[in-house]
Amino acid sequence: MRHLLGLFIVGCLVVGPAPAHGQSTYDLFGGARSSALGYAATALTTTSGVHANPAAAARRTHRVVSFFAREAFGLSALRYGSVSGTWPAAWGSVSAGASTFGGDGYREIHYSLGYARGLSFGTSRRMQLGVTGRYYHTRIEGYGGTATVGLHLGLLLPLLSSLDLGAHATNVNGPSLVEGEPLPQTLSVGLQYRAGDHLRVLVDVFKDRAFPAAVRGGLEVRPLSLIALRAGVTTVPTRFTGGVGLHLDWLQAHVAAEQHAELGWTPSASLDVHW
Repeated sequence: MRHLLGLFIVGCLVVGPAPAHGQSTYDLFGGARSSALGYAATALTTTSGVHANPAAAARRTHRVVSFFAREAFGLSALRYGSVSGTWPAAWGSVSAGASTFGGDGYREIHYSLGYARGLSFGTSRRMQLGVTGRYYHTRIEGYGGTATVGLHLGLLLPLLSSLDLGAHATNVNGPSLVEGEPLPQTLSVGLQYRAGDHLRVLVDVFKDRAFPAAVRGGLEVRPLSLIALRAGVTTVPTRFTGGVGLHLDWLQAHVAAEQHAELGWTPSASLDVHW
């Protein structure tokens, strides 16, 4: 029970006194790169991870496997970890992943499978569409477990050579683990501006059906080809984020830290392997 109480207190501090979900939102964080950018990753065309925009997989030209770990506010009961992979092919890209959150008393496990493909309009403009199915299983000690399946949709559209539009909707089928307590249904719309290979600016508007809309912003600067410096900010709640990425050909490592006014710091790290 103390695990559930801890989750409830943290949830109230993070999102405010709004209706509770039948599951946490910890499977919505993505990877350390996204975390460092204030979670403004909806239009990030080179992102990876279990909660990346499902359409982003269609932009991949190489296979990638990603690992991600996060411990919110230094609490072992709020540990989250995931592994995911993307395999591009001529007929589209397939992605799969698994993630887990919680401890002995409360545990969430998620498995996902997705498909993405680019569509041409007969010009140089090419849109990417993606769909991901995610299996959710939650177990509470002394109460048993329950499971359901959610459907996520994604879109990426180049507006200009340096400007991309992204959209990502989660759990569009309205899945629920417990009657009257739906899983988080969210919609995010974002823009990515690229100034060559050295600068990215990202802005998202994120809306959870149960909570007020939030604005998220991120900045990525690459002073050297091997290093990326990142910073971000979010509203509702106000959080400041930052991080560093290291690019070594087939290997990319990312670290990030998030600061919440009431709850303190949250570290995270990702490792991406490309081939």
